[in-house]
Amino acid sequence: MNSGTKDLIDINKKKGFPRTYSFNQFVRWFVMLLSIAAIVYGMYIIMYMIGPDASKFSRFAPFFIIFFALNSLLKNMYSLNNIRFESDKLIFCYIAKSNVAINYKDIIKLKFGKGKSRSITINYKTDSGEKSLTFTASFPNMLEILNSIAETNLNIEFGEILKNIIVVNKIQPKQETEQNNENA
Repeated sequence: MNSGTKDLIDINKKKGFPRTYSFNQFVRWFVMLLSIAAIVYGMYIIMYMIGPDASKFSRFAPFFIIFFALNSLLKNMYSLNNIRFESDKLIFCYIAKSNVAINYKDIIKLKFGKGKSRSITINYKTDSGEKSLTFTASFPNMLEILNSIAETNLNIEFGEILKNIIVVNKIQPKQETEQNNENA
C-alpha cells in the first residue's frame, strides 16, 4: 500500500471533528466582485455611452457582458461553498442557498454522476422519504472527503466507479479479519 493510500485511512481519527473543506475563498469572492463590477459597468455603458448612432455591436456587447457576468455570479453564489464534518453529521454550505445537514447514519448511497459535468450524488433518508444531493466532483480534496464519508457509515452503498475509489471499504474487512485472527 502506497503512502497516498495510507493517508486516506482513518482520516476522521487523524484529523478529528469538526473540520471544513472549502473552495479557495479569495478566488470565489474575487470572481463574484469582478462579476458585479462587470454588470455595473455594462449597465453604465447601456445608460450613458450608447447613443442613437452607435453600431449594432456596440448596442449588444454590453448585454453579452452582463449575461456572462451574471451567469458567473449566480454559479458562485448557488454552488457548494464548503463541506463541514461534524461529529454526528455532514453539512453542505452555500453562500445564497440554505445549508443541507445530513446525519451520517442516514446516508444510503454515494455514486459518481455521469455526463459532461462530473458530480457526486449522495442519497439519504429523511422524515419525508429519500432525498439526494449532487455536488461537483472537482471539489478540493475529494478523495479525502469521500473516504471520510465512507468511514462514518460502513453500510453505505457505493456506485460502480466509487467502489474502486473508496479505500476504506477495501481495508476495513481485512483489518477485522486480522483482529479476529489475533484474538483466536
